[in-house]
Amino acid sequence: MRTFLAYFQNLRFKQKLFISYMVVSIIPVVVLGMFSYHQASSFLLQQAKQNLDGAISQIAETINYRAKQHEAIINSITQNVVFKRIFISNDGDFPVLYRDYVDPFFSNILDFNQDILQISVFTENQSILRGEYILPLDLTSDLKWANQRTHSKETQWNIKNGKLFATRPFVSEEGVPLGKAPAVLFLSIDADSLFQSLDDIKTNAYGILILDKEGNQILTKNMKMSVELPISSLPSSQLRERIGSFSMQGADYMYITADMAEPGWKLVYFTPKSGISVDARSIVSATALIVLVCLAGLLLIIWIFSNTFVKRIIKLNKKMMIVENGNLKIDVSSQSRDEIGQLTNRFGNMLVNINTLIEEVYQSKITQKEAELKALQTQINPHFLYNTLSIINWKALEIDAMEISQITNTVSRFYRTVLNKGRDFIPVRNELENAKDYMHIQSIMHNYRFDFICEVDEALLRYDMINLIFQPILENALEHGIDKLRKGDGRGCITLRGYRSGEDLEFCIADNGPGMSKELAEEVIQVSSIGYGLKNVHDRIQIRFGQSYGLRIESELGHGTSVFLNFPAYTAEGYSREDA
Repeated sequence: MRTFLAYFQNLRFKQKLFISYMVVSIIPVVVLGMFSYHQASSFLLQQAKQNLDGAISQIAETINYRAKQHEAIINSITQNVVFKRIFISNDGDFPVLYRDYVDPFFSNILDFNQDILQISVFTENQSILRGEYILPLDLTSDLKWANQRTHSKETQWNIKNGKLFATRPFVSEEGVPLGKAPAVLFLSIDADSLFQSLDDIKTNAYGILILDKEGNQILTKNMKMSVELPISSLPSSQLRERIGSFSMQGADYMYITADMAEPGWKLVYFTPKSGISVDARSIVSATALIVLVCLAGLLLIIWIFSNTFVKRIIKLNKKMMIVENGNLKIDVSSQSRDEIGQLTNRFGNMLVNINTLIEEVYQSKITQKEAELKALQTQINPHFLYNTLSIINWKALEIDAMEISQITNTVSRFYRTVLNKGRDFIPVRNELENAKDYMHIQSIMHNYRFDFICEVDEALLRYDMINLIFQPILENALEHGIDKLRKGDGRGCITLRGYRSGEDLEFCIADNGPGMSKELAEEVIQVSSIGYGLKNVHDRIQIRFGQSYGLRIESELGHGTSVFLNFPAYTAEGYSREDA
C-alpha cells in the first residue's frame, strides 16, 4: 500500500487528476452494470423456468391424453358384456364368439393403434386359449402384476426391460371376479411412442422420471447427464413441491413435477442447476456495450476537464523550464483571476525583477571588466612601445641579425593586436594572427621544442569575437601541458581548430600534455585558480553573450587536454545594433 501511495504521489498532477476522475466515475458505472446484469440474468432465468414449466406441463398433458386413449380401449374391452361372458362367466359358444367377436375386435384395435404392440387376455381357463389373443395365465407367473390379483377396476401400469404395459382384471359390477377362472387384460405399449414428446425438451442435460400412484417407478430417462443418478431412491417427500430442488452426489438439481390424472402418474423433470443457466452472452454484450459507451463519454469529459484544469499549469511549467535553461526574456502573464492565474502573474513579476537585477549586475561586471582591461592597456604607452621595437628592428637589420628582426616584428604585431586601439571586439582573422604570433614567440623561447597547428574554416574569418581570448588558453596549454612533458614522452603539439556549429562559432585548443583530473577541469573554470586564468575568459564570454556560452574542458590524465569555447556568429557592428 505504501509503495502504491508513493508511486501515486510521484505522478504528474494531470495523471493524478485523471486517475481520480476515472476511479470516481468507473466504480458507479461498473456497479450499475453488474446490478443490471444480475437483474437481467435473474429475470431471464425466471422466465426460462416458467417456459420450462409450461413445456413440462404441456408434455404431461400430451402423455395424459395418450394414456386416456389407452384407458378408453381398456374400458371398451373389460366393460364389454360379451367379453365378460367369455372371460368371467364362461357362458356361450366360445368358438363362435371368438371368431365373430374377439378376433375382429382385437385385430381392429391393433390396426388402428400402431403404438399398441400386443393385446392379450391371460386366463386360467385352458379351454378357451387361442393364438396370441388368449394365453394361459401361467406365462405371467414371473411378472409382478400376476401376483396382484386385485378386485379394483383400475388399470395397473408396469414396465420391464424398457417395455411399458397396462393390465386390468375382468371383474363384476360389484368388483368381485366372476366364475372360477379369473382373466386379466394385457396391453403392451410402445413406450417411445407414448413418451416421444419428452424429446421436445431443449435443455442441455436433464432426466425424466415417471411415477405411478404408489410412487413406483414407471420410466426413467437420462439425456446427456454426466452421471447416472439413483433418482428412484430419492424420497417422494422431496418431490412434493411443484418446482423445487434437491441435492444428490454433491451436486444441486432443480426439478419440476406435473400430474397426469388419467393414468395417475407424476412426471418429474430434473436437471443440474448449472444446466438451466441462461445464455447471458446477449446480456453481457449489451451490458459491456453500455458500460463502454458510458466510459468513453466519461473519458472524453475527464480529458476535457483535466486539460482545462492542467493546461495552464503545463504552460506555466514549460515557461519555467525555459527560464531554467537560461532564457529570462520570455513573457509570463495570465488574464485568469483564479489561483493558477495569480501564481502565473506572480512568477512573471518575479521574473521581471530578476531580469532587472541581472541586467544591473551584468552591466556592472561588463563595466568593471572593461575598466580593468582599459587600465591594463593604458599602462603601456603604445607609441613608446612601437617606437622602441622599431629601433630594435632597425639595429638588428644593421648588424644583419635577421632572427632578432623577425622576433621584434612578431612582438610588435602581437601587442598591436592585443591593444586593438582600445576596442573589445576584434576580427577572428586578427585574433588568429595574434595567436600565431604569440605561439611563434613562445616557440623561439622554447627552442622550437613543440609544434603549433592552426586549422580554422575560412568561413569563420569574416566574423568578430572578443579580443584576447585565445592567448590565455594557449598560455595554459604551454605552461600546464607542453612544459610538463617528461623527457622521452615525445614532441609537444598544440592544435587550434575552428568550425561552424549551427548559429555559433566553436574553437578547440588541444595539447598532448599529461592532462588533468575531471575535478580539476571543472575547478579551473568555476574558481579563479592561480596559474590558469581560464575563469576570466569564461566569465567574459558569458557576460557578453549569456550563460549558454563559454568554455568547456575535456581532459583525462595521461591523454592531454582539450579546451572548447563557443559564442554566437556575429559581427561587432551588427552585435552592437542588437545590444542597442
